[in-house]
Amino acid sequence: MPTDTMNPETAVTWGPFIQAAAAQYASDPGELNPASIKGMPAGYTLVRTIQMSDFFGPQQTRAFYGFVAVGGDPKTAVVAIRGTASATEWWDDMHWDLVPFTKVANGGKVADGFFGIYTTLGTMTPGQPESSQASATFAADIAQAVAGGLAAELDPALPTVVCGHSLGGALATLLVADVTANTPLKPQAWTFASPRVGDAIFAARYGGLTTVSWRIYNLVDIVPYFPADVSDSYQPVTAGYAIDSLGKAHWSLSCAHALNTYMHVLSPTTVPLAPACQ
Repeated sequence: MPTDTMNPETAVTWGPFIQAAAAQYASDPGELNPASIKGMPAGYTLVRTIQMSDFFGPQQTRAFYGFVAVGGDPKTAVVAIRGTASATEWWDDMHWDLVPFTKVANGGKVADGFFGIYTTLGTMTPGQPESSQASATFAADIAQAVAGGLAAELDPALPTVVCGHSLGGALATLLVADVTANTPLKPQAWTFASPRVGDAIFAARYGGLTTVSWRIYNLVDIVPYFPADVSDSYQPVTAGYAIDSLGKAHWSLSCAHALNTYMHVLSPTTVPLAPACQ
């Protein structure tokens, strides 16, 4: 279970990494493996890039989805996963049947769409012309990237943060559970606008595995309330931290869900609100 106190200033530290992943994809959706990340916070070195595939349809094309970087003081490894950016990704998101989370023993059940995408994730060495493919050992690959980037042996004390927005928050949650259960690392989890990921058994298992974990959600954003079913099978993971953008930002579905809105509400003096949501 989380052992620290939620610090909004710490939370907004991780937002720019997610924004950089999203901006990188938006600038060149066809670039699977960039040698550098546009807008990545200064003082960080890119270690690995992350790719995924749309699991639905006859052509399952690979796409850039995030990265692993190291830097800061104290030196920290950051795994950043962007949010949903295409119609096909939204379609993948909408597959809400519960399926076993087989990556973790006694892991309960999670949304078919999220798990389907998670199983397609893989990593690449930045800028290298190697082929991109799903990895059966994605969590172990991430752990090795963290250790390599920090020039250290795998150890629970290695400072590691996994962060994501929207669908990226759901995938970050699955990754943190997988890494914590199956590698020596004990990463922190910071998610923004994450949908619910799985059932009560998954939520409890996740809570028992994690140390520092904050699921930040906007009360007027609809995404954190989904998936939902008639039997109320889906349960949010610990620990939730609610914000409310009403009166602080223009209300629309997109503004309520935007990462910039989340960051502005968390730290209005340091994060300007996007003009479109003022």
